[in-house]
Amino acid sequence: MIKAVIFDMDGVIFNTENIWKEADIKINKLYGIEFDPKLRESFCGKSEDEIKEELKKIFLSLDVDEYRKTIKEYVNSEIEKGSFEIKKGFLELIYYLKNNNYKIALATSSDKLRIEKIFKIKNLNLDMFDYIVCADDVGKNSKPNPLIFNLVSKNFNINSNNIIVLEDSINGIEAAFNGGFIPIMVKDLIEPNEFCIKNCEKIFNDLFEVIDYLKAFN
Repeated sequence: MIKAVIFDMDGVIFNTENIWKEADIKINKLYGIEFDPKLRESFCGKSEDEIKEELKKIFLSLDVDEYRKTIKEYVNSEIEKGSFEIKKGFLELIYYLKNNNYKIALATSSDKLRIEKIFKIKNLNLDMFDYIVCADDVGKNSKPNPLIFNLVSKNFNINSNNIIVLEDSINGIEAAFNGGFIPIMVKDLIEPNEFCIKNCEKIFNDLFEVIDYLKAFN
């Protein structure tokens, strides 16, 4: 029985992953570096410290701290311009979950200030969530570590196998699987790999399909 739903933020609620991708392309040219798109995908869901550690191992002469600062400045500038949209079906899914008494959580690798800024720009109230977990709460224990989702399970006092996790990243799906949750991939920029295809409960194109999926249980 499904009792709760956990949302990731970037790529699930908002199409902000497009901004990160654009930032990588532009800033990489500025710094004269190039890396496989799969490397960028592998960063999705990880903490800033983990991303920096990996970059330092790959680009030995790169000033990683300055590089990531430039990336984030670009992203923040675009965010403040409102250069992103709410993903199709999100508001309808929230309405459905509220009306059917599901617990709702937000679990994202972004920090609290960034979460508040993004929701405010789109005039969305964070009170729609019963619980919020962010980067500030887990430190370096980011996805694919399931801690971020385990904290939700503990707060709700609901077993992980009764909680859906909506993710667009492979790290997020792995974290959900590792914690015994019900992983559902909602496709954004990252195509599902073999792990996702094998271990996801479902792979959907948008959040409207999540509503249809839940209706089968009611």
